[in-house]
Amino acid sequence: MTVRGLEPEDVTAVYEIERDCFGDPWMADALKQAAHEKGRSVFVAVEDGCIVGYGIIQQVLDECEILRIAVKTDFRRNGAGKMLLEEMIKAAFEKGARIYYLEVRESNTAAIGLYKKLKFTESGMRNGYYSNPTENAILMSRAVT
Repeated sequence: MTVRGLEPEDVTAVYEIERDCFGDPWMADALKQAAHEKGRSVFVAVEDGCIVGYGIIQQVLDECEILRIAVKTDFRRNGAGKMLLEEMIKAAFEKGARIYYLEVRESNTAAIGLYKKLKFTESGMRNGYYSNPTENAILMSRAVT
């Protein structure tokens, strides 16, 4: 498995993953545009020529927010999410990021476990943050020196 930047021909596959993984999916145009917005980067995980996951970060100075990360159902628990997250952190670190933030549905115990494994800690909660269905968001952060 490899992780690389988003290419224009990847947008359809990324959108399919987005639609399958989130009740409030971003539109394909928004995903495509994210790769060109200042401070944002989009990464894809590729296995045997197939996009199996993606992630989007937004960086401002030394802070980086993980906006999206998703892996196809059939490829979960095989390291794709961990590899994506590690590569996103590394890329942002190389551009000066030292503090990383994200939010996650409180029911997403698999993702929370991954984030904790990668040294993210719970830093707060946003009640009723998510819709479709309504759910709280756990805020997590990590400092890298």
